[in-house]
Formats: sequence, C-alpha cells, structure tokens
Amino acid sequence: ISENEDQLRNLIDLFKYVEDKDLFQRFYSKKLANRLIHNTSVSIELEEVAISGLKDRCGYEYTSPLQRMLIDMKVSDDLTKEFDQHLEQKNEKFNVVFSVNILQSGAWPFSANTGVPEEQANKTSDFNVPSDLAVCIDKFKTFYNKKYSGRRLRFVFPLSNGTVVLNHTPRQYTITMSVHQLAVLLLFNDRDSATKAEITESLGLDKSELDKTLTTLVDSKLVKLESDNYTINSDYVNKKSKFKLPTSTVKDHAEKEVEQTHQSVEEDRRLYIQAAIVRTMKSRKQLGHNELIQQVINLSKERFTPSVAMIKKCVEVLIDKQYLERHSNQKDMYNYLA
Repeated sequence: ISENEDQLRNLIDLFKYVEDKDLFQRFYSKKLANRLIHNTSVSIELEEVAISGLKDRCGYEYTSPLQRMLIDMKVSDDLTKEFDQHLEQKNEKFNVVFSVNILQSGAWPFSANTGVPEEQANKTSDFNVPSDLAVCIDKFKTFYNKKYSGRRLRFVFPLSNGTVVLNHTPRQYTITMSVHQLAVLLLFNDRDSATKAEITESLGLDKSELDKTLTTLVDSKLVKLESDNYTINSDYVNKKSKFKLPTSTVKDHAEKEVEQTHQSVEEDRRLYIQAAIVRTMKSRKQLGHNELIQQVINLSKERFTPSVAMIKKCVEVLIDKQYLERHSNQKDMYNYLA
C-alpha cells in the first residue's frame, strides 16, 4: 500500500492544474459511490489518502460528501457485525448470506454509473422481494428500528446486488448480479418456463425495469426467449467460473452520466455565481460592471473559471429578482438593493 500511496499522492499533486474542480468533484463522487456500493475499491485506506489530499487543496466543504460516504461504509460494517451477533444470540439463521449498507440519503450521488438515476433511486418500489431475502429484510428492520427509534429505512433495490451459484449447468458458476436479475432467476427454481406477464405478476417490477432486466439475462444467454416464453438455459457455458453480470449497456450509462453531471454542475455554478454577486454587492453597495466581473472570477477560481457570459446572465437574473439595480446615470454601474 505504501508504494500505491506514493503514486496516489503524486497524482493528487497534478490536481492543482485542474481548472474545473467542481466538475472533477462531481465525477469523483459518482465513481467513489460506485466503488463502495459494489465493493470494487482496491483499499479503503487508499480512498482515505486520496480524499485527504483533495481536502488539503480544496478544504473540508469540498470533500465532506466523500468523507460521509466512507463513514457510512464503516458504520454499515459495524452494524452488520452487530446484527450477526444479534441473530447468533437468538439462535436464528438465514438461508442466505445477508449484509446491509446504511447510506445517508443526502451524501450519496446515485448515478447513471450505478445503473440508477437519482429519481429512480429515491422512488418507492413495488418490487416483490424473493422470500429468502424478504425474511432477512424483515428481521433487520425489526433490529434496526429497536436500535434507532425514529429513523426510517428505505431499501433501494436497484442499487442492491446478490451472488448466486448456478447448479443446473454442466459447470458450476458463481455470478454477482442485481437483485432484480436474481429475482427473475429464482423464479425458475419451481417452474420450467414463464411468460413476461407471469414474471411481471410475480415480481411487481415496472415495465422499463423488467424489460432491462430480461434483456440483460437473455443477452448474457442465462435465459432463453422463445416466442413469449422465458426458460432457463441449462446448457449455459462461460470461460469464467466467477464473474459479475452487467445490468445494462455500459456505453449508454456512461453517456447519460456525463450529460446529467454537466447539466447539474452548470446549475450549481449559476447558483454559486449568484451568491458570489450578492455577497460582493452587499459588501460594496455599489460597483462597476468590470470590477464586479473580476470580483466574481476571483471568488470562483478555486472551484471553476466562470465565463463572462454566464456572469452577465446571473447579473440579469438578480436584477429581475430585485437584488440589484443599474445606476440611473451610469449603466455600467450596479447598486445593491437591501
């Protein structure tokens, strides 16, 4: 880890040359969330080193959401161990290995990169959870509510995954997949085939999510589609015996993530610039156009370099909102309206 730390610190040294640090932070946050949720991080210690380096250069506010994510993961590990001890004391066992990540809703950027748009991650699901998993969830809810009264748990199944062992194929495979994909496969434990309507009725997934789930299972050849009948592929073959099943097209996710992130950052920048203008004008009361532009650029340069056109648009917005007014005799002079 020591050698990796040195390499990481050298990379962070290059960070000072990045102009759009707010955009970098947004993408970094999404990638970090994806690594933590899907347990693909090389080392939590290295994640902490990277965040510490970013904090040294941009301050606490810049890295606060990143640090909160790491704290959530540590708390979740401790809570899972405590839950396991609770079950052991009650002499209760599950048919599956079960663990939960408790995530603060305001700290995690559920993104297209995880396969889940923010609006989907935050909506209530009508998903009918597989029975073995439902038992685990009910037991954990009881445990958690007793430990933390007044808190509300909302399970985000599109972000959840499970690992299943295939025993119906010539070779045994261990596959990590989404809970939705897993739920479809489990239906074939007690039936040979199922229509799309039957799967919909059994799982309660909405059309778009079910279509995506079935498409990935058919494309991966784990499930076969003949007419309107889905059947398990007993002749499935893969070079790897242990792997992760993709949830959808990576390219589509990447393109959507980039577009959504840029739009979100642009909106945040407009709000940041407006706040900088108000803060400056409140302090100075009266200021010329060019000097105001320069002041806003100076206040923003540690996060991003705003364009003059964007600053002008924000000035116009604040005039419309009656935070500012143009001087009656000097059109390039602004007055602050208390």
